[in-house]
Amino acid sequence: MQHIVRAIERRRARRALSDRPIDRASAGRLLEAAHLAPSCANNQPWRMIAVDAPEALAAVKAGLSKGNYWAKPSPLIVAFASRVDLDCRIPDGREYFLFGCGLAAMNLMLQATEMGLIAHPIAGFRQSEVKEALGVPEDYTVITLIIVGHPTDDLTGLSEKHQADEISERTRRPLEEVISRNHFEFDDPNLASG
Repeated sequence: MQHIVRAIERRRARRALSDRPIDRASAGRLLEAAHLAPSCANNQPWRMIAVDAPEALAAVKAGLSKGNYWAKPSPLIVAFASRVDLDCRIPDGREYFLFGCGLAAMNLMLQATEMGLIAHPIAGFRQSEVKEALGVPEDYTVITLIIVGHPTDDLTGLSEKHQADEISERTRRPLEEVISRNHFEFDDPNLASG
């Protein structure tokens, strides 16, 4: 239990990563950890594409948004794809495939943390380009890309904002803003999508 709590506390979405390769055995440990995640009715809806070949990496990186420039050195990107019918569909409209894939992604990130690696999930990519680069069928959703790499102390390739983020203390909202007891008591502002 201590190891799990330590990994949760240490995990950060870092951006300063090197292009040093990640060996297949280490990548395999990350993928196995992801695959051990729980899922509704044990459906295991995740489809993970481990991208480490130079041409495939270049094609995926071409689909990243400008804000994810920092991911260019990554030697490994794991794409999480799924589709709605691969997991439970509850009659009141709840579709569990996104939740199941999120659990698997978190397992991967915690394993990476334990291994001293960075595993940073991103939403900033053009899905159609990534799907084409990886041959993902149209009826699947590429939910996230997890950028994986070895950390580096060299921050020169990062913007000033991202340099500051790398050395800042971890911040979280106060618990009372995200937890209530026995009744919904939140006054959440509407967030602009982007």
